[in-house]
Amino acid sequence: MKSLLLFILLCAVGNLAAQTTLQVATRNIRKTIAWKPGYELVINGEKAEVQVAPADTTAVIVTAELSAKHPSLDTASNDLDAWQFVVSTVGKKIYIRAYIGLPNGKKFPVSNMKVKITVLVPKTCPVNLSNKFGKAWLEQLEGPIALTGEFCSFQLVGLRGNVNINSQYGNIDGRQLGGKIDIQSKRTDIQLDGIRADCTIHSEYGQMVLNAPDMAGNLLVVGNRSDVTLEVPVAATHNISLHAAYSAVDAPSEFDTSASTVDNPRAILHRTADAPTITVETTFGKIIVKH
Repeated sequence: MKSLLLFILLCAVGNLAAQTTLQVATRNIRKTIAWKPGYELVINGEKAEVQVAPADTTAVIVTAELSAKHPSLDTASNDLDAWQFVVSTVGKKIYIRAYIGLPNGKKFPVSNMKVKITVLVPKTCPVNLSNKFGKAWLEQLEGPIALTGEFCSFQLVGLRGNVNINSQYGNIDGRQLGGKIDIQSKRTDIQLDGIRADCTIHSEYGQMVLNAPDMAGNLLVVGNRSDVTLEVPVAATHNISLHAAYSAVDAPSEFDTSASTVDNPRAILHRTADAPTITVETTFGKIIVKH
């Protein structure tokens, strides 16, 4: 009897999966926009996967795939029309905007809506990107970068310009970042590998793993209910100050912990007066130092 019930259940699940096969409606767009030094690229996305990369060009090249997924192809096709994709130049700003726009009286789409955007830019072009419920990948750019995300993950590789990030509910993964970094985050996990300049992070409710080699500049981390793992060389050249209020500091033996109290553990490593500094301060967040 149990075998028969299991067989019936598996058949029902199989039938349900067959009934919920998603149909996909797509629309592809390609645009080329003239660019001059001093122009800025501004991207506003919603449910978007965005990739920005350099190209040997004097233009901004945009490709996009707009999609809607639904068990009914007719529904997906109708919902696809709700996607609005706008590319325009106003003054010295090039705008790319992807959003769901509804005429009066039309119902909100019931399909799974997504847009994939790839942008090729001159490597010195400044980029200002805002995205909700998506992803963004930026690599090998030399201009300043400003990022704003809600439920959006950021992957950053080999950026040489200054990077400013405001993130809520989305992770940040940065590697070999050569410019100054400023991050304001809430409920965001952060991993930075190979910091090469000054870096400031203010975090609430997140996990941080920060790799600071000798070439790194000054690093300031202020965390609230955020745990920090700091990776430094064995013979670190920075002056390092750690303070974890109402939590704990786990540092190698060369750190001075004599100023610690039960509620305010501290650890200090002093090299020279003119050495760059690493300062990590947390409240209800643990600090761990690794070589």
